[in-house]
Amino acid sequence: MRQFYADACVFARRCGHLAWHPVPDLVLNARFLMRPMTGVDRVATELALALMRRGPPLGFSRLRARRPAGEIASAEARPASLLDITSPSPARFGSQVWEQLSLARADPQDWLLSPCNIGPIGRKRQIVIIHDAQVFRQPKAYSRAFRTWYRVAQPHLARTAAQILTVSEFSRGELAECGIADADKVGVVPNGADHILRTAPDAKTLTRHNLTPDGFILVIGSLAPHKNLARLAKAALARADRRMPLVIAGGGNPSVFAEAGIKPDPDLRFLGRITDAELRALYEAARALAIPSITEGFGLPAVEAMTCGCPVIASTGGALPEVCGDAALLVDPLDTGGWTAAMDLITEDDALAQDLRAAGLARAERFTWDSAAARLAEHLAPLAMH
Repeated sequence: MRQFYADACVFARRCGHLAWHPVPDLVLNARFLMRPMTGVDRVATELALALMRRGPPLGFSRLRARRPAGEIASAEARPASLLDITSPSPARFGSQVWEQLSLARADPQDWLLSPCNIGPIGRKRQIVIIHDAQVFRQPKAYSRAFRTWYRVAQPHLARTAAQILTVSEFSRGELAECGIADADKVGVVPNGADHILRTAPDAKTLTRHNLTPDGFILVIGSLAPHKNLARLAKAALARADRRMPLVIAGGGNPSVFAEAGIKPDPDLRFLGRITDAELRALYEAARALAIPSITEGFGLPAVEAMTCGCPVIASTGGALPEVCGDAALLVDPLDTGGWTAAMDLITEDDALAQDLRAAGLARAERFTWDSAAARLAEHLAPLAMH
């Protein structure tokens, strides 16, 4: 199909029909390189790398990226191939001002891909990935300035940008229900998770934290209210069988959790911030990953865990049932007793753990970054002709 399109363009140019329509570039809005990596930044990075492996999407000349002037955050940890295609702006605006003023006017003949929830609101020749409606659904998790800006900017972007994308059918419905974007303007590009396999597991992780293989239940820590971590901790302390501690990775030190009412206990372990290598080691060794979120736009840790062969206990909130399918044990996020029972069950039932492990590995095969880039390219191809 790609060769057919290329041949058609050559023929049309020879006939004079495309003389006024040069092949555009796809320009990645790489403002995310200027801050510590978050979940949406991971998605932006992996989509860019997958597009580079595939070659330019149909109808585009090449993929390149633009970023503000200044130092890249944790530059040593960023993929060199992505940095190679990224050019800094000569404008000395702050990051967000640069996005709204300088990037909005740059390369008007090309298409801009803004992958991290926001982009220049004055730009029409643009594709924006809005991952979820959390600012609208969970306003207490964000500062007043942040949520005010997003509540103004995102609906405006949805009206002006040529294409809005999101990461799940659930998020697509949320964007429509919250008045951010019309459902018929929103396409879905699910995340991949196979990036976790690029990093070798840190072999010393379990020894460092006094853990044993298949001897703990893992949760990725965050005190954002919709992550529901306090309820999960309460459920863990109510278990009849406490052989396997609940291990909380990320999200700060124990004092941070204590301030939120989650106090240290022999059955609760706080690991603090961890590296990707440690995370992979934890996924591969855990009895299960628990995700108690009240809502999730996608739920990337669930698929990362499945990719590493880790059974998953997930809430029925948000996109998690859509993403996990029948490959996870599903629990109502507000049912504390249900979480206690699920953790007891996964601790006691070796056959269930093995079944979930196999089902998760099979489920994860559909969530790769190459398949995500292919879905993205399908949405981009029609735009290149305009």
